[in-house]
Amino acid sequence: MTAECTVCAVAWDVDGTLVDSEPLHLRALQAVCQVYGMDIRDHGATPFIGVAIADVWQQLAPGFARALGHYPDGGEQAFRAGVTAYYLDHVHEVRVLPGVREALEYLARTGVVQAAVSNSERAIVLANLRAVGAHTAFSAIVSLDDVQQPKPAPEPYLKALAMLGVPARATWAVEDSPSGSHSARAAGLPVLLVGDNEQAHGEYRLPDLTQFVPWWQSIGSRGQAVAHESTRQAARRVNV
Repeated sequence: MTAECTVCAVAWDVDGTLVDSEPLHLRALQAVCQVYGMDIRDHGATPFIGVAIADVWQQLAPGFARALGHYPDGGEQAFRAGVTAYYLDHVHEVRVLPGVREALEYLARTGVVQAAVSNSERAIVLANLRAVGAHTAFSAIVSLDDVQQPKPAPEPYLKALAMLGVPARATWAVEDSPSGSHSARAAGLPVLLVGDNEQAHGEYRLPDLTQFVPWWQSIGSRGQAVAHESTRQAARRVNV
């Protein structure tokens, strides 16, 4: 496949890109913190977007020391299990973002292989993809459980490329967050950004995925040229 294809794969971020799940992630976090008498309002109205749960724990762990400090791991597993359980119990509240199903179905029809690359735990990723109704469309799924270093490190995208058997220059990442776009670009992938987060950097930006199919049809060979240039730049940034 990789010898003949030009742009032959798309690696999708999940939270905030395919599904509007950040509000539920926040509610799950708030629910667990409330159980233990913690207030996370000091972290802002929308904290931890694109941040892996292990890194969230590192920031919040001191506040759990009294309630969970007797656990050998300081309470991390109990904290994470509580957040995951709440999320899965309420996953029916997740909203599939506009244009997502059409984009996934279009790529599947045209023979473009697809991966899901997420900083969420596998159980949450699979639940989100089932909510989209297209979990069978993905040839590779990379979750927090599958890597040592989550986004913004390049490992999640490098793992997806290895699983798909395609080079970075033939694969577009679709992201919405700074940590995700950094991860993809560090792995050598060109990035299509969705949304208006100005801290995220990529080669193209769309306001939402309702415009994905016409954008994909329009980039043609230009998209391949951008992909090659992105790979050369990434090779200078990191050793991949």
